[in-house]
Amino acid sequence: MQRGLYSAAAGMVIADKWMSTISNNLANASTTAFKRDSLIFQEGMERMMTQPGNSSEKVGGLGAGPAEAGFYTDWTAGQLSPTGNLFDFAIENDQAAFKVITPRGELFSRTGVLALGPNSELVNSGGGVVLDRSGVPIIVPPGELSIAQDGTVAVDGRRIAQIGIYTGEFKKVGDGMFEANDATELDPSQVRIRQGFIETSNVNTVQEMISMIKLNRAFEMAQKSAQSQDESTERLIGILQGR
Repeated sequence: MQRGLYSAAAGMVIADKWMSTISNNLANASTTAFKRDSLIFQEGMERMMTQPGNSSEKVGGLGAGPAEAGFYTDWTAGQLSPTGNLFDFAIENDQAAFKVITPRGELFSRTGVLALGPNSELVNSGGGVVLDRSGVPIIVPPGELSIAQDGTVAVDGRRIAQIGIYTGEFKKVGDGMFEANDATELDPSQVRIRQGFIETSNVNTVQEMISMIKLNRAFEMAQKSAQSQDESTERLIGILQGR
């Protein structure tokens, strides 16, 4: 009999990772434009039983619990919350972001809580300097700021720049920032920006709490199942060996 990879210890590693993911989601339930993370599971860890002797013919398997199959970020847009602040804006496209320059290089963000930096440049709450469609920092002169639906930035009605909005396979790098190797700029006609709004987190706290309860119960059962299968396997090996 060939024994597979699953063990209670392996199950606990997966449980810890899943619990950490849920806890991080809950901790960011009020973080502007935060996107929840999740794990994907499959019934992939099992013990494969083979014919005794030298034969490699498989006669069946015993599933022993879930295996992690992947990790993904849910890009569903959060709700739009009005702030009335002219320096706030939200992107209505689900998987789109604007480009910022940071000490780590050019990154992307959806956190449209803006302010003026020391040189009158537009910066977001993560400290990134907002770039226009040409990749140049947006400098804002004194006056009333307006941001149009297509990303056009104006002061006292005079156009000064246009925010570049991109889409692609974004990956979190922390502080509300993302990186992407395949980002492409959206045509202004595809962009929908709402000035005076922020995007809330897409975390549903009730759903996350339910997931946490289910997690505890599921891995309790998986542990008991693994222990029970271990005991059954040991008994069967003893019988086959004439013990």
